[in-house]
Amino acid sequence: MQLFSILDEVACVLTGITARNPAMVARLRRQARAMPPAEIAAHLANAIASATDAAHARAWEEAEHGMASAETLVDHEYYGELVAAWSLVAGEHQITSLDPWLGERDRLH
Repeated sequence: MQLFSILDEVACVLTGITARNPAMVARLRRQARAMPPAEIAAHLANAIASATDAAHARAWEEAEHGMASAETLVDHEYYGELVAAWSLVAGEHQITSLDPWLGERDRLH
């Protein structure tokens, strides 16, 4: 799974997120109003890491057992939606790259 540093690369995700999970987007928008940009970027980076872990767990279970467990499938879907929602919120706050907000060793490529 590729990680993104420029949020324009996930534009296809940003188009449909409100329709997919409007309650999550609304909740994150409310939270983000009180957050500095660095905190929004950190939440997005954490969501990306969690989504990556969930994708790896799903792939491993499918490779080992021929199918992933229901719990793993739900995690994979949830964290994918969380990344999309935080990406949308970050874009609304003009955060177009995570690189300025993350430390040098935490940069995403």
